[in-house]
Amino acid sequence: MKSPQTRLVLPQALIRRLDAAGIYCQTWVTVERRQRSESWVLRGVESGGATKAVGRYIGFFGLGGDRLGWLQRLDRITPNGVHAVVVADSLLAVEMARVEETYQLLITSHELGACEGGKRPTLKASALYRGVDGRLPTELRQQGLTPLFFSRAGEVKPIPERFVEAVGIVTAATCCLSCRHCHALIDAKAQTTG
Repeated sequence: MKSPQTRLVLPQALIRRLDAAGIYCQTWVTVERRQRSESWVLRGVESGGATKAVGRYIGFFGLGGDRLGWLQRLDRITPNGVHAVVVADSLLAVEMARVEETYQLLITSHELGACEGGKRPTLKASALYRGVDGRLPTELRQQGLTPLFFSRAGEVKPIPERFVEAVGIVTAATCCLSCRHCHALIDAKAQTTG
């Protein structure tokens, strides 16, 4: 059996529309080596933004859906691009795309795999939740709600409770016009004092 996709697969027409709108979303997680401690970490880049018609965003959280502090906040001349870098031992990625009031959602976990003989460890990625063609009217989104997804049989497919806040944050990010700030990652100083 083929393993489930760990990246949101979007139609080429939507990718072209996002590109034309100047919305850039870096959706991959990489394994990086720390030279001083001779250890390995995962690196993700929070990115994305929106226009009125379309949006795409990826935010990173702890595996339980908790907020993480950024390593480095990134400023760019253009909006709707990269916002911050996170480095951690494990990451939860919440990736979402929006066309008008219809949403696609993928929640994935990323962890370091086995490290044999000093070689680069593998990246273990698992799809935890996939929502297809969810709906959220604008007036409900403004109340901080998340899209409603259904199974192919027409039953409500609830977002796991521990991820609801994270999905709400990323939902807002897919609607943030000309986005220039972080939605998911927070200032590391605020995280330690809060």
